[in-house]
Amino acid sequence: MTEAERAAFEARQERFCCLCEDFDLLERPGGVGVMGEKGVHAVLKRFYQPDVSAHELKIGRFVADAATADGGLLEVQTGQFSPLRRKLAVFLEKYEVTVVHPAYGTRWVCTADPETGALSPRRRCGRPESAWKLFYTLPAIREFLGRPNLHFIVPVLEVSEWRVKGDRRRSRRDRVPKALLAEYAFAHPADFLTLLPEELSEPFTSADLARSADIPLGDAQMYLYLVHQIGLLDRIGKRGHAYLYARAEPERQDF
Repeated sequence: MTEAERAAFEARQERFCCLCEDFDLLERPGGVGVMGEKGVHAVLKRFYQPDVSAHELKIGRFVADAATADGGLLEVQTGQFSPLRRKLAVFLEKYEVTVVHPAYGTRWVCTADPETGALSPRRRCGRPESAWKLFYTLPAIREFLGRPNLHFIVPVLEVSEWRVKGDRRRSRRDRVPKALLAEYAFAHPADFLTLLPEELSEPFTSADLARSADIPLGDAQMYLYLVHQIGLLDRIGKRGHAYLYARAEPERQDF
């Protein structure tokens, strides 16, 4: 990252923090969800489209989260991508569509007593997530990945998760963002290959990728499954029981 790029990202981090603070003033642990929109979704929508008049845009029988400055559509999807399939089938016929899918690099959990409002000490929860999280969700929309007007952004966030003490299955909760730690943009499927470490020599196995990128083996395996399925990487043999991968020739790529 150049100095100019670093300065630009730091400015984005500062603006994101301001939006988090604005949202936090309206959220209280005892009233999780009272705004009708979850914290991460609300802040990301404002971050990527500050003009609230461009939010909740009706497109046919569907509603897009926001319109982008260049006339495209923005969808913030914090969960699985299966619910996006019907929307994408309609949106991609006429619009550039950017799907924002957050990863939680740091997650703090704090529990509120519903009767007294007392808060437990916050604790770090779960393993850190990164841009590799995206590849667990992409198989659900595999048929759309070849569309040149479909793009992805993965903001890596620090979040506080508020819970209400009680039955775990019924406890109300919200994740309120606190900071933007990193940001990854994939304008085209070929951009997925930018995640491969420069020092990773070909051919390589999933274990090689996990070790080189310092990620869990499961993340490496899911990534390789997806990029192989869309023709970005070829399987060119095996080392023991593990597949060996190498970059595919452009004409073999399935998009």
